[in-house]
Amino acid sequence: METDKKLKQQSNLIIFLCWAAYTAAYIGRLNFNAYIEPIRSQLGATKTELGLVSSFFFFSYGAGQLIHGILSKKYNIRYSVAAALIGSAAVNVGMIFCRDASAMKYVWFLNGVFQSILWSSVIKTLSSRLPDEMLSKAIVMMSTPPAIGTFLTYGTGAAMSALGVNYVYIFMIPAIILAVVGVIWFIAVGSIKIEYRADKTSPLSENGKKKNAFTPIFVFGIIALTVAAIANGFIKDGVTTWTPSILKEIYGMKESFSILVTVLLPLIAIFGAGFSAFLHKKQKNTFALNGMLYLAEAVVLLIVLINAKAVSGSSSVLNSPVILLVLFGISAMLMSAVNNIITSIIPMYMRDSFNSGLLAGVLDTLCYVGSTLSTALLGYIADRNSWTGVFFCLLCFGAAAFAVCAVYVTVTKLKKTEQ
Repeated sequence: METDKKLKQQSNLIIFLCWAAYTAAYIGRLNFNAYIEPIRSQLGATKTELGLVSSFFFFSYGAGQLIHGILSKKYNIRYSVAAALIGSAAVNVGMIFCRDASAMKYVWFLNGVFQSILWSSVIKTLSSRLPDEMLSKAIVMMSTPPAIGTFLTYGTGAAMSALGVNYVYIFMIPAIILAVVGVIWFIAVGSIKIEYRADKTSPLSENGKKKNAFTPIFVFGIIALTVAAIANGFIKDGVTTWTPSILKEIYGMKESFSILVTVLLPLIAIFGAGFSAFLHKKQKNTFALNGMLYLAEAVVLLIVLINAKAVSGSSSVLNSPVILLVLFGISAMLMSAVNNIITSIIPMYMRDSFNSGLLAGVLDTLCYVGSTLSTALLGYIADRNSWTGVFFCLLCFGAAAFAVCAVYVTVTKLKKTEQ
């Protein structure tokens, strides 16, 4: 009993340390975007110049996810995570000394390099050091850093902007937090001795020969998962990015209130993580889960599209921003659930068959591919076809993801029936 108690305590400590590391990472990642307008006015930079700073970060982060996902199997996570956090802290300090946007983009590029180490390393830590009964708790906990990081960073940025604070402090505060968490990680992880021993044997057929993993069903599964991941990033970040503009242009809301709503959406999304963990206990087939969630998302987006067309009419009971906000809140929760299934549940519950760090890195990268597509494509559509075109595009992505998942589930069931 004493051993079980100690095991549980150390498991909880691992979950907390991973949570703290990734929350700190978000604070040191979103701070530039949260304070981009004051930085622009204080430096006299253009939107294009500052937009390049974010683009440089995404490029290095996306490429780094793949590289570090592959290499994570070789990493000593005590050192890799600590180095990533302290390296990101150093980069934030470096931003304080940048006096123009052209220098900032190269420094922020390095932030993407360091930050891209974290997700695959954190997932590897959780999958290799936790017993099965603790995985569900870890999955729910690790879904909250994006929401908490967004709320804290944008909230701090809004307060500092109102007070007219110099932009150096938006980098100084995260630098301190990152460095402190990095040191705590290095000290605390070194004291944790438990490790889950995953079964690394290759799957065997009934006659004892090694199974061929790259079957048509397996390849189709990879395609279905890729479509689901890209659609997730596209819808999730597309809605978050353009919500302030939608509320301002369709309903004439004040800019400050529309931004506040954008900050609150990730907090609502936290419930999606718990929802996905609950569903996974009932249904272990992750493709079936994603299919059900995307079906619900398609219905929500269809109602959003109908609502947008109603607003353009002379009068309608649907002509209300409250309805749109409720629908966006449901969408955020559903896409958070899908994101949790793709980037957390799948890598951690497949730890006996695959390198969890690599799988988490690749799937997270695919979600970011969707995020990148949404920013440019939806903006282009909004300029040329109003917001109804944007909602129709989102609906198409949701419907496509549902269709691919549904077909995969149907095919695999037919295959089992034949066998």
